[in-house]
Amino acid sequence: MKKDFTKRELELITLVSKGLENKDIANELYISIRTVETHRSNIMRKLGVKNFYMVLTFAFENDILKI
Repeated sequence: MKKDFTKRELELITLVSKGLENKDIANELYISIRTVETHRSNIMRKLGVKNFYMVLTFAFENDILKI
């Protein structure tokens, strides 16, 4: 079951899974830290979860991310 994530949201999930923090993600994607926070919030809202650990769990269980 894949949610309708945007390309940018998928990039963000991938970068978080690699251990990057918001500041590093912002630099990597050439966006502001606030935009990173907005993407994170949107992803969590789409999944109905309260933290990003649950997003990563969902991503691995649904083959959005590979080990």
